[in-house]
Amino acid sequence: MCRVFLLFIVLFAACTTERMTNIEQLMEDLSAAENASQREQHIEHFMEQVRRTGTPLIENDTTVIYLYQGANKRVRILGDITQWADNIEMENIPGTDLYYYRGIHPAEARLEYQLIIDDDPPIADPLCPYKVLNGLGSHSELAMPGYTYHPALESVRDGTPGDYARVTQHLLPSGIMGYATDIYVYTPPEYESLNTHHPTIYVLDGQDYIEYAHAPAVLDHLIESGELEPVIAVFIAPPNRHAMAIPNRSTEYGMNPDYARFMADEVVPFVEKHYRSLALPSARLVAGPSYAGLASAYIALHHPNVFGLAYSQSGYLSFRSNALVEAYRHAPRKPIRLYVDIGIYEQMVGLGWLPDDAVNFLEANRQFKEVLTEKGYDFIYQEYPEGHTWGNWRTYLIDALSHFFPADIQSEQTP
Repeated sequence: MCRVFLLFIVLFAACTTERMTNIEQLMEDLSAAENASQREQHIEHFMEQVRRTGTPLIENDTTVIYLYQGANKRVRILGDITQWADNIEMENIPGTDLYYYRGIHPAEARLEYQLIIDDDPPIADPLCPYKVLNGLGSHSELAMPGYTYHPALESVRDGTPGDYARVTQHLLPSGIMGYATDIYVYTPPEYESLNTHHPTIYVLDGQDYIEYAHAPAVLDHLIESGELEPVIAVFIAPPNRHAMAIPNRSTEYGMNPDYARFMADEVVPFVEKHYRSLALPSARLVAGPSYAGLASAYIALHHPNVFGLAYSQSGYLSFRSNALVEAYRHAPRKPIRLYVDIGIYEQMVGLGWLPDDAVNFLEANRQFKEVLTEKGYDFIYQEYPEGHTWGNWRTYLIDALSHFFPADIQSEQTP
């Protein structure tokens, strides 16, 4: 009599609607197998489904199975769920080359992770089809069932970098900084055919936004779909981006008054001389992530007559014992609007190389929210079940831009 085995507990790969069998069913089938050949058949059938849909496997709204197959001694998970500061041991299914870990996460979470195989450097999960670039390589991506991808990002989930086709590069000499800076300028669709002035976003860590956040392609999508007012975007690159040399992003973004003056007195005048940029503080947004988020909020505080809008993504507001938070607390309220967001998995950022009292970005951002509330600022504050990653920042950049520049705001026609 033919033995029918049903791997019917449907494993559901992240971001799909197809259900598959779960780990317990596989282990039951393996336990009931009469010989090695049957065990191999069960494993191969299981893995066929896994390879077709990918990992992690979603059992329900909050429970997932991380899975790895390989003849190794040890497999660990490193990622947002450990805040990149620790790792989680995966369990071997006895008598097989399969390793798994059951994780419980918020239903709306989007999480990035890597695997550590034996003692080798971390790698992306070979069974996960979704990748995110983060400067130091590729992370695998898990989107829980309650997470919704914006259509502008659906085509970039394979981990390929964004390109520079939609931006124009300029080398801007600076008398203030004493060196030249690369800037990359994006203009909206139909810019050349319309005699219109536009709001402008000034984006720190600019090359990262182009390559890792696909910002030019995202802007095209948002504008062409009618979600966003046509904007100009200026992507400002820090010096020595991939070199251990000074100057660098730390020397520029660490509450540097010279860099703030450079942005206000040199970058903005250059852009407004060469592009049809609206010359209004309320039409200029300065934005950036992490260290650049700190710098964005700092620049707006000190130059509100130039930048009336600021966006801090996962801002390094714990810098120098919350120095910027205290600066906002003690300064008169400025005529600026802010958008501040942070991931709940950002409580140990830079552990091991940042000062111990500076790694809790989440707490520092919460304190910033309290100060902004006390001072009466016009601001938006958001927390998300995400980590300190470009997958986070590329997603919520869309929300912030739509908040500041919704499509019903009209650009200014030139007389």
